[in-house]
Amino acid sequence: MKFGIRCSEGGHSFEEALSEVTLAESVGFDSAWIAEHHGWDDFWPSPHVALAGLATATTQIKLGTCVLILPQANPVRLAGEISLLDVVSGGRVTLGVGVGWRGQEMENLGFPFRSRGERMTEHLNALLAVWEDDPASFDGSHVSFENFSLQPKPLQDPHPPIWVGGEADVALKRAAVLGDAWLPVWRLNIDQLLERNQVYRSYLDEFGRATAGREQPILRLLCIDEDTETARESLRNQLEALVSRYQQRGYEVPDYLHRAVSGHFDEVADGRFIYGDPERCIATIDEISGTVGSNHFIFKLYNPGVEHEQVMEQIELVGEEVIPQFR
Repeated sequence: MKFGIRCSEGGHSFEEALSEVTLAESVGFDSAWIAEHHGWDDFWPSPHVALAGLATATTQIKLGTCVLILPQANPVRLAGEISLLDVVSGGRVTLGVGVGWRGQEMENLGFPFRSRGERMTEHLNALLAVWEDDPASFDGSHVSFENFSLQPKPLQDPHPPIWVGGEADVALKRAAVLGDAWLPVWRLNIDQLLERNQVYRSYLDEFGRATAGREQPILRLLCIDEDTETARESLRNQLEALVSRYQQRGYEVPDYLHRAVSGHFDEVADGRFIYGDPERCIATIDEISGTVGSNHFIFKLYNPGVEHEQVMEQIELVGEEVIPQFR
């Protein structure tokens, strides 16, 4: 079993993120992850730039994007930037990619939102061509290049692992055919995860993709404290703050979040969030792993309203009392 964190992001919090990730490495975490959003103060616009900074202060912990929005990136440039990050980090990079959901963000960057799905597939194919062929040529509807030779080459051969997010059938097919793993989003409960994972595995079988040794990551919102009720209340406050952020920006509040802050917290949280004292968190991890097969848990520790000190405390608590139970 492996464990990772989504650290503090956005604004001027890089020093906080740096201390969180170095602490995570010291207490036994396997990976650290950063997301991508543009024009949003809770996120950074370039996760791989931030990860390059983290790479110079760490030596062992894996570093990844969770997720980078691939349809709004030039895949040729991205291949070079991720390859350089792989060199800087000594071969510790995983590229997690997603299709994106904020229409205004994508349009502001010059990419039509409605075509993001087809660009996602095409950009994945283009990335693989750049990394696997030398020189590489590709002729698509959205990106084309000819006789391109990538420099520098990544340290990982033939390229850093690609984890593909999403939950629709087409996303699961992309993950199976073009990716090295499927990265489920944190809003799915256990029943939904199990059903989607079965569809993903059916695509692996259909296209003859090996399943042995394939990582099965999962992103989960985690709130841990020595007292379960304290953790529960903290998580409720985080969800309320998250709903408030959605409303302030004019985004539609997902139904499960609306229900969680409207008197149905326990119903929504069951099988979807990991919270409580260490014993309860261990039991939830066991349940998800045993049911779905997840073997790399990424804990989303930072949300609106969560202070850096609380993130640090949770990293220590997971490192001291949770991770050892799975080693």
